[in-house]
Order: sequence, then C-alpha cells, then structure tokens
Amino acid sequence: MASRKNLKKSISYIAGDLFVASLVEGVDREVIINAIHRVLNLIPRISHTEPGNVKGFYKQIENDLKKEIEIVANELEKASKPNKE
Repeated sequence: MASRKNLKKSISYIAGDLFVASLVEGVDREVIINAIHRVLNLIPRISHTEPGNVKGFYKQIENDLKKEIEIVANELEKASKPNKE
C-alpha cells in the first residue's frame, strides 16, 4: 500500500511535469491547465481517508490517478495533432 506522503508526492511530480509541458511552444495551455487541476483535485481525497477499508481507499485513489494520467495523455495527444482539413 502506498503511503499518503508518497501519493501526494507522485501527484505533485505529475502536476510539475504538466506545468513544464505547458511551457513548450505550440501546446494548448488550456488543455494542460485543466489537466493540472484534475490531477491536483486528488490531493484533498488523500488527506481525508475514509474509515474502515483504508487499503481499498488508497487502492481506489491510485486507480483514479492512473485513469487521470491516461485521460491527460489522450487529451495532450489530441491537442498536439495538427488539424487535417
């Protein structure tokens, strides 16, 4: 089971990497800003652990983080492709 501290660090690193990606020319910054907000919204969930099934709670947060990363990657891929008209 991942610790609360390590999950928060992982989320912070991902948000930092997304911020650096926003500095690249030709990137849609709105897509990246929205992605950063969605990823950072997981931190308050980590801070308020549900009593009872703690292991399952953290596993669900890890799964949600993986899903968010996939969504962000897909959005960035769509935003970086030039429009073919």
